[in-house]
Amino acid sequence: MALTGYVSGQIIQSVPTRGVMKVERFTASGTWTVPAGVTYAVAHILGGGGGVGDSAAGAGGASSVAFAGGTISAAGGTAYNFAGSGGTTIAAPANSGRGAYYLKAGTGSFWGQTANAQISDGVSTVAGGAVTPAASITVTVGTGGVAGVGGSAGGSGFIYIEYLGG
Repeated sequence: MALTGYVSGQIIQSVPTRGVMKVERFTASGTWTVPAGVTYAVAHILGGGGGVGDSAAGAGGASSVAFAGGTISAAGGTAYNFAGSGGTTIAAPANSGRGAYYLKAGTGSFWGQTANAQISDGVSTVAGGAVTPAASITVTVGTGGVAGVGGSAGGSGFIYIEYLGG
């Protein structure tokens, strides 16, 4: 079986010792039917990013995969409500898990510099689990946090499921 690891900010994968590594990509919630002969899978999960606004911005939704041994999940990012302090906001791209951006020019900031903040990104989780061939597995992709009043939305999350054979 292939090994997946995390080294210096990079997800790396060794060459499989048998079979062909396959990946299913989910950008929306749904189900994954486990292929025949597959008994173990690794999920790469990213929650939705937080939204921003003057008020009523929302947190990003959690993403999850319900493997046979239990559900693996990644939390969504928190929202930011800037409460009337003005500024410009920029929405995060879909399926990026990124939080929206909040930009404000120098008034009241340190030495007149621009105060920029990216709102909380969704959490990333990589974990494996046993699966049952032909089983239908629930996959939930976290939504991006909603834009608050005068604000912007966070990006939705995504899920990749990798497995050998099938």
